[in-house]
Amino acid sequence: MKPSRPSSFELVFDGDCGLCRASVWWLQKRDAKGLIRATASVDVTWADRTELPLADTAVLRNEIGDTFLRSSAVGAALAVLPRGWGAVGRIILWGNRVRAIRALNDAAYRLIAQRRFAISRRLVQLRLLDDGCAVLPSEAR
Repeated sequence: MKPSRPSSFELVFDGDCGLCRASVWWLQKRDAKGLIRATASVDVTWADRTELPLADTAVLRNEIGDTFLRSSAVGAALAVLPRGWGAVGRIILWGNRVRAIRALNDAAYRLIAQRRFAISRRLVQLRLLDDGCAVLPSEAR
């Protein structure tokens, strides 16, 4: 008998960041099964929330308590999606099993995370990101 796969995930993100909100919106639009629930970092109620870098890092946790940070959170979130995006996520997670690859992926993640507000402002200026980009409410999926 195969072990059951987690069927629900909570993705914690920076709710003040336009790039972060747009990324979560993009993810939710493709999450046809509604497996990922997004929560702004200021609204997290986890008992261990003070031990996690919620202010500047994407964190994904599944229903059995597995927690993914940074590039692994991105990979795990993508892995839930159907077709090609799921494959991309699984490749990221597979690569992140190698410490050096995870270090590179996390460095790229941190580079973007540190510049997320400047990137958001620039994308708004270029009209590639709506200034009021909002995350889809769960019932709108």
